[in-house]
Amino acid sequence: MTAWDWLEPRAVAAWTDFAATEEAEPDRARFQHSIHRSNYRHMYPPPCFTTAASDETATAGLRLCELLASLPRRIFGDDLAAWAEYLGVPQEDADLMCAALRNPRLRRIATSFMRPDLLVTEGGLKLVELNVATSLGGLSTLPPYTDAARASAYHRFLERRGLGLLGPDTAKTWLETFAALVRRRGDRPPHVFEAIANPADIDSGRRFFVRMIRSAGYEISCGLVTDLQTTDDGAYFEGRRVDVVVTMYTWHESRAFVPHEHTRALMDLDTAGKLDFVGSPAAALFDNKANLELLTAPEFASQLRSEEREWVRTHVPSTFRLRAETADRALADRERLICKPASAYGGKGVAFGRAMTDQEWRALIRERLADQRERYVVQERLRPAVVELPGATPPEREVVLGPLVFGGRFAGVMLRQSLPSGLAPINAANGAESAAVLTVRG
Repeated sequence: MTAWDWLEPRAVAAWTDFAATEEAEPDRARFQHSIHRSNYRHMYPPPCFTTAASDETATAGLRLCELLASLPRRIFGDDLAAWAEYLGVPQEDADLMCAALRNPRLRRIATSFMRPDLLVTEGGLKLVELNVATSLGGLSTLPPYTDAARASAYHRFLERRGLGLLGPDTAKTWLETFAALVRRRGDRPPHVFEAIANPADIDSGRRFFVRMIRSAGYEISCGLVTDLQTTDDGAYFEGRRVDVVVTMYTWHESRAFVPHEHTRALMDLDTAGKLDFVGSPAAALFDNKANLELLTAPEFASQLRSEEREWVRTHVPSTFRLRAETADRALADRERLICKPASAYGGKGVAFGRAMTDQEWRALIRERLADQRERYVVQERLRPAVVELPGATPPEREVVLGPLVFGGRFAGVMLRQSLPSGLAPINAANGAESAAVLTVRG
């Protein structure tokens, strides 16, 4: 691919014509109002990819997820303790994660919700990181965005040209994946508990999640996971029995706010068949960014087939764990490297060597080597392509694509775009606009 030849040319031409009409600005305002979420910005007009481009992104996402899920078996022979030790996970945390993964149900759930983040570069799609958690960003973005796009005057303009907007049904795929993980208990609707960890977490996007769960016939309550009362018989919230706990937090948040014994009690209830724990620590080992070293380091190349090795060389940047043995390597080429926490999320703690002096970079590496709570990875800095997006002012943007994979099935692509910098993550925290990648009929 070359940047930016993925945009559907007929939709680009239609937008140019529509933007010149009196409908365009009112339509933009209605669109933004209909999907407004505090602290989130949304792209208008909706980005329309060619079918081939959408398919290529989906294929890349599915392939990366399959590769990651196979690593503990391929490289460690399913020796989970050895895998956790390689990743540098503290022993107490590793014991909890490995205990979860030894439960076949929790292990299956662990890789049911995944999203690679793929940077658009002049050399094609390049993996930034691979997210594995029930709390993936995108689920509360794609369905409302797609609905708003199809309700827009721009969509009606496209339809008059035979170019109606199309997109995967993200919510349907998520609900089907979820239903396959939930055990039925009698005739009553299962009571789902949407659990958060941080008391300050008040994400308004969850309104969509609650509506989606109810649309499938479930009952739902929301609250802090630590507010759940656990007994030998089950889990209870405000006196009501809970059938399913869905964690809307990452391992990074769990470690900060949720006692291990509380998490272990929920795992034990799942094992006993008294509760379905969707989002246990089983996902945390897969979510660890140090796994990318397993894909890119020469010593593990023999564990991949030749065509897999070639594919990894094309799409995955060189990554290594920051350790005393690799400190010189991290210091040697500051401008070409970034350093980030292995278990953080949302672009937190990402440091770009090019944005620092040698002295600052040395101090950072020294400080992170001494950190007893977190492990870090060092990764080749990728160079985003600067592309022109219709309707953006100015039009030049950097883009990252996040294909959602639920239960091994493609469920849509979240696009994030921001003004060019090359020295910051492209995410909402840095002002990026989000969108669902759509195609057009015909």
